[in-house]
Amino acid sequence: MDFQGKILVVDDDKRLVKMIEEYLNLYRFKAVKAYNGKDALAFCDETIDLIILDINMNHLDGIEVCERLRQNFDVPIIFLSANTASYDKIRAFGVGGDDYVIKPFDPMELIARIKAHIARARRYNPSKQENKVIAFGDIKIYKDAHKILKQDKEIKLSKTEFKLLLYLIENPFVVLSRKEILQNVWNSQLYDEAIVNTYIMRIRQKLEENNVEEQYIKSVRGIGYMCEVEFEKNIG
Repeated sequence: MDFQGKILVVDDDKRLVKMIEEYLNLYRFKAVKAYNGKDALAFCDETIDLIILDINMNHLDGIEVCERLRQNFDVPIIFLSANTASYDKIRAFGVGGDDYVIKPFDPMELIARIKAHIARARRYNPSKQENKVIAFGDIKIYKDAHKILKQDKEIKLSKTEFKLLLYLIENPFVVLSRKEILQNVWNSQLYDEAIVNTYIMRIRQKLEENNVEEQYIKSVRGIGYMCEVEFEKNIG
């Protein structure tokens, strides 16, 4: 079956999640189920097209989950809540929510809202699905999720390492000086240029084969570095 999209459903009411899942399946959407905020953060990745998020959950409520998700993801978020007060709605929209549905609700109306939000997101970002992944060699980089896979195993990069790697691969076959790199990655030229060398070495150790010297990031003597990769998918 070809699915219309992948929906992350987050609610501590398992019966409600099951009901939503059944309606989603009926309309050819695939449901990813989470029963608390912690799992919601763990299960969300670049393949999710929309999130249905309950506000009132123990330990980590929907408002905080939304705030954290918005740091890395731009998918539509529909809040579910039994709260009818304007203050709660304002909070939900204020942290990045796209819609607010009050419990109990008509499942058909929820499906209609899901379709509308996904269609709108795809209309304004027509190439988003194609450009999420930067792939070269045995490396896949998921920009929105800040995630890197090497031979389908996740590679951990720090925030600065990830930003540096993106800057290099977004300027392929261009020699970049250490000063340029400092300005665009660290947003400063006050750091010692040696810090660039250190971070390049760390990235190489994590991404490149031990027996292949400068496989992806080439050193240009006296100037800086250049990324030499042939992409399987264009950079978005």
